[in-house]
Amino acid sequence: ATARAWIERQRRRDEAASADAEDEPTPEPDLEAPPGLDGDAAELNAEPEELTASAPAEPRVAEPRRADAGTPEADAQPSFLRMRMRRGFYVSIDRLETHDGRRFYRTIRGAYVPADAMIEASPPTMRGVVLGGRWQLPLGFVYRGGVRSLARGASDGALSLAAPIERLTPMPLTDEVITRRQRRYRVDDRGRIVREDAIRVAKTLARPAGVGEDDHWLHVDLSSQTLVAYEGDRPVFATLVSTGRAGYETPTGTFRIQSKHVSTTMDDPNAGDEAYSIEDVPWTMYFEGSYALHAAFWHDRFGRERSHGCVNLAPADARWIFQWSAPELPPGWHGLSVTQPRAGSVVHVTE
Repeated sequence: ATARAWIERQRRRDEAASADAEDEPTPEPDLEAPPGLDGDAAELNAEPEELTASAPAEPRVAEPRRADAGTPEADAQPSFLRMRMRRGFYVSIDRLETHDGRRFYRTIRGAYVPADAMIEASPPTMRGVVLGGRWQLPLGFVYRGGVRSLARGASDGALSLAAPIERLTPMPLTDEVITRRQRRYRVDDRGRIVREDAIRVAKTLARPAGVGEDDHWLHVDLSSQTLVAYEGDRPVFATLVSTGRAGYETPTGTFRIQSKHVSTTMDDPNAGDEAYSIEDVPWTMYFEGSYALHAAFWHDRFGRERSHGCVNLAPADARWIFQWSAPELPPGWHGLSVTQPRAGSVVHVTE
C-alpha cells in the first residue's frame, strides 16, 4: 500500500554517460495549522530517517566475465547481496560510512546502499482538522492546484475571480450551493466561493450498527477521499486520504483495527512493474488482512485514489489517529495485536 517517489539519478557506464531523470512534484508551501489543530499532532518523529533508492545502478567497476556466464551457477546472486533495489524503494538510515573512498548509507537493519543512489524523502505538510468552534462538518478540502476563490457582486450577484486558495486548504462550508450554467459552487463560512469539483467534502454520517455511544470509530469515504473520526455521534477530526486506485480498490464494509505498529515494513519486490519496498511505514493500523490505515511520507496527493489498497494519511494525521484510536499502545511498546473481541476501533468504509 504504497506509492512511487519521484527521484533523479545519474547513471554511469564505462563507455558513456547518460541522464535519465523524472520530475519531482513541485513542493507545496507549508500550510499553517488551522485553529483547533493540536500542535503535538502535527509533529512527526523523524527517526529513523527515510531515504529512497534511485533506479538500479550499473556496476561502477566492471566485473570480469566468466566463461560460464549465463549458467544458473554464474547467475546466482553473490552472497553479500541482500536485495536488488529499484527506483522508488525506501530504506531507513542509521548512518553514513565511507569505505575505500566511496560513501554508503548503513541501514538500521545492517545493509549498505551507495549514498549516490539515494535522495532524502521530505514528509508532506498536509494536516487535518480537529473539529470544534468554527471548524465543523461539512468541511471542504481543496485538493486541486491552481484554484481561485470567487466573489459575488453585491448588486447583481455575478461571480468574479478573487484570491487563489492553496491546495489542501480546509474550508468550513455553509449549506449554501450556487449554480451557474450547470456548474455548482460552495460557500464557506467567510463568504469565499469555490467550485464544488475543486474540493473534497467531509460530511456527517450516522453511527453504524454495533458502535456504542462513546466508542471511537472512523469513517472512510471512498467517493470523497475523506476520513472523519467520531466519538459516538460526535465528529472530532476530519482530513483527506488516498485510497486504492483502479485495480487495487480499498474494500468496503465495517471492520475493526486488528493490530497497530509504530512502524512496519511493507514490500512486494516480486510484483513486476508494481514492485515496492518501504521500510518503517509509520503509524500503521491493520483493519482487514493486509489493508491498513498508515502514514504516507512519499507523496502529498491526498484527496486522490493512488494506493495499492491501503488508506494513506499524511504523517501528522496518521499519528493523531494512531494515538486516538483503540487499542491503546502501552508506553514503550512498538506494536500490538487485538486478542479480545470488539477491542479495536471500528473502521467503516463506504463508497
